[in-house]
Amino acid sequence: MAHICQCLSRLLTFRRDSPVTISGNHRKTGQQFVEEVVSLAHGLLQLGVSPGDVVAISAYNSDWYLEWLLAIAFVGGIAAPLNYRWSFEEARSAMAVVKPVMLVIDESCYSWYFKLQQFDIQSLKWRVLLDSPSSDFAKKWNVLTPGILKKHIVKPIEFNYSWAPEGAVIICFTSGTTGKPKGVTISHEALIIQSLAKIAIVGYSEDDVYLHTAPLCHIGGLSSAMTMLMVGGCHIFMPKFDAELTVDAIEQHAVTSFITVPAMMASLISIVRHKETWKGGESVKKILNGGGSLSLELIKDSNIFFQKAKLISAYGMTEACSSMTFLTLYDPMQKTTSNTFQTYGEVESKHLIHQPQGVCVGKAAPHVELKICTDSSGDTGRILTRGPHLMVRYWDQTLTNSSNRRNEVWLDTGDIGSMDCHGNLWLLGRTNGRIKSGGENIYPEEVEAILLGHPGIASVVIVGIPDARFTELVTACIKPSENWQWLEHSTSNEEYHLSKKNLQQYCLENSLSRFKIPKIFIEWKKPFPVTTTGKIRRDQVRKEVVSELQSLHSNL
Repeated sequence: MAHICQCLSRLLTFRRDSPVTISGNHRKTGQQFVEEVVSLAHGLLQLGVSPGDVVAISAYNSDWYLEWLLAIAFVGGIAAPLNYRWSFEEARSAMAVVKPVMLVIDESCYSWYFKLQQFDIQSLKWRVLLDSPSSDFAKKWNVLTPGILKKHIVKPIEFNYSWAPEGAVIICFTSGTTGKPKGVTISHEALIIQSLAKIAIVGYSEDDVYLHTAPLCHIGGLSSAMTMLMVGGCHIFMPKFDAELTVDAIEQHAVTSFITVPAMMASLISIVRHKETWKGGESVKKILNGGGSLSLELIKDSNIFFQKAKLISAYGMTEACSSMTFLTLYDPMQKTTSNTFQTYGEVESKHLIHQPQGVCVGKAAPHVELKICTDSSGDTGRILTRGPHLMVRYWDQTLTNSSNRRNEVWLDTGDIGSMDCHGNLWLLGRTNGRIKSGGENIYPEEVEAILLGHPGIASVVIVGIPDARFTELVTACIKPSENWQWLEHSTSNEEYHLSKKNLQQYCLENSLSRFKIPKIFIEWKKPFPVTTTGKIRRDQVRKEVVSELQSLHSNL
């Protein structure tokens, strides 16, 4: 039976004396890393963590984070990574769903910890701080530390790991249609199969020096970390993505691979472009992009500044354990030019990615089945997938299918697309209006609910507007209440005045995460378009906003 901790024996043998993790001043060899994981696992067992117990963890990226994910899995627990960018209310809502027995946090979420004293989460038995607080602090707030749990060095090392029910190992959160976090239950098998696909297509190997640019609470960051553990590469950590720190880390550690979303790539290019000397172009060999397609301009710039890197784009979702399709945008070994794109070595067309039929996201990974479910005579429809990569279930839903049966059930991705004669998948849009901005999923209904609480807003529709850097920008179309005035460029806080600044502040005060707050506000001066049943035509609103903004820019 598959278990993600099977990677530990490889690290202990092939990487015994070689660095496996570098995080700030922490540098650990394969042996040191494995010893830390096993010691922590034994500490969890002695504490009373049992197979099937959920351990919530929210922290910046670090070697400690990776050790915790493996130690939890080692004892048969289920790790539930929480997004440190969430507000406390969002985190509390997620914990109410998964009912963790333990919460592990670092400095990124200290504010949560203090608020937890006021809100009792009955399932929580233990609280752990990854940092090393003073003994007085630990006693006052009744917290544990990794040092306390790793009291006993375990030798000789034995890999007697356990499994949780259903083979579950991770609960990775994604937003539901209401905007609240949904816990996606992912199995050992799905993570390992996803890793094998990335090894086969991206080409990860034990020679890789992999920089963690994506948070470990996201499926992209998790699955790539697992892949690198399986091949036995070296992990470079920084707390969170910062373009300048990323560029420095690439040069300092001769990084060979990392993952991006379009916003990250745009930021990296803007930094590298102004450097007098740039060594990263020599070391980086693999870049995997997700969270939205790269613009042709970004692809061209990537080829210039990462000239030795194979550039691959992936399409996926949390429920499918990350990537379902891959598209090779540039491969220096094949001498592909920036104007011609390949999919698995076949030059199929120029400017393949962006066409009237949508955005090309490439061919299915070896383990993935895809089909288009059409509602009419055309070849466009809902994108369905099945295979061992799929989630076990949403955490708060009962299991309806056995593991064998799961491989026979098709999952509706919520996306609309088509398949061409080469087997390439083309994305047209999303059935549920989900907005993808900077690699984050944002649901319009949640943002609308917050803004409708403002007395100055009579109605609002949230849409995503295409953007080269963020994929989409969250845009609010508002109709002011009677006697309220919209002031486009005002910073006024006067009563009955609405402006971009005071509405963004209102969102912050009402616990809306920063990445969900609209970047653009537009006063809507006519009735919103609706269907025959009275539902808002969000697609029509979006079309009109795009047209208006294009007209505005063309007149400047």
